Amino acid sequence: MKNQYFCKDDDLFLDMLSRTIDGKQTPEDLQQVRAALQAFVALPVKEKKKIQAMKQKIQGFAVSSDFENLVTSAFNVTIAEDNFDMGWEAAFQDVPRDADKNFWEIGDIENGVTFRKVPEGDRIQVDKISGTQQLVYVDYYGGALGFTDMAIRFRKLAQMYMAARAFRNKFYANKADNHYALLAAAAALNVLPWQGGGGLGQIQRDILTINEGAFLMGDANKDKGYGDMANTPLILYANPGDRARIEAAFVVTTNFLATAAIAAGDPAQAITAQPIRRIYTYNSQIVRGFPILVLPGNKIQKNEAMAPTTYTAQDDVLTLNRTQSVWSIYGATVADTDQVGTLTLG
Repeated sequence: MKNQYFCKDDDLFLDMLSRTIDGKQTPEDLQQVRAALQAFVALPVKEKKKIQAMKQKIQGFAVSSDFENLVTSAFNVTIAEDNFDMGWEAAFQDVPRDADKNFWEIGDIENGVTFRKVPEGDRIQVDKISGTQQLVYVDYYGGALGFTDMAIRFRKLAQMYMAARAFRNKFYANKADNHYALLAAAAALNVLPWQGGGGLGQIQRDILTINEGAFLMGDANKDKGYGDMANTPLILYANPGDRARIEAAFVVTTNFLATAAIAAGDPAQAITAQPIRRIYTYNSQIVRGFPILVLPGNKIQKNEAMAPTTYTAQDDVLTLNRTQSVWSIYGATVADTDQVGTLTLG
């Protein structure tokens, strides 16, 4: 049965539990408990402010009058901040999809339109637009989470919360893996070696590499209708192990480098003025020493046909255990590999 008590905010999770797990359990109470758990698992957390708000509410939880024994001191635990890696979302553009189709279309359009001066009284010439289409399909992703009757009946809120949180983290970690894998596969087709000669220092060579990567990406996409590629913001996905090197490259100035560069007989160069947003992630697809540069949006696309949705199974009569599944349907693509590239740092 599909959950009919879906919470709109995951920070209501413990509040709903506290109001529904009491000594006078009814089938409706238990259904609401399962609904609260399912809602907590299914709702994505895209801003860590929500996480912090939930953390504060848990730690400062006020026991309601109808729930006087809130797991006693057993619930006095430190709930660590959830680690949701949602950085991949910045690269993918949300696109529409026909509700009755499990795919959407990407047009590889060759635009033959030219603006011309039109003499007085003449007609505008209608140019031809032609191209091909690519279909991108959505797939099903699901998981299940179970709780024992004992956990619910005897108010093991901390245990239930930690299990639900771990399940939710796994769900979104898998979604992140799927999207980062697309970026990594496309970036492997465009690998830029570490730039500069052996006489230059590491920071100067890193700067040259980032600058060259931004230039090559802009040059490869300048005639595709993606906008002003000389000034379009880019995204650099990197392993945290490269943070110090990359951030150093972005803070040095030409004047700072000039003395060493002149002494070595090489021209000094600071980082390009083009805005490049850095996103650091421990996702296994982003390898240390090989950050990925991305031109976001355009033909890097995603669509979610069904947001995470929960379903409840009947109680297992042999164990009294209760199980709920979470399903989501989504798809993504990097249809233009010129929008992604790998930079080599040494």
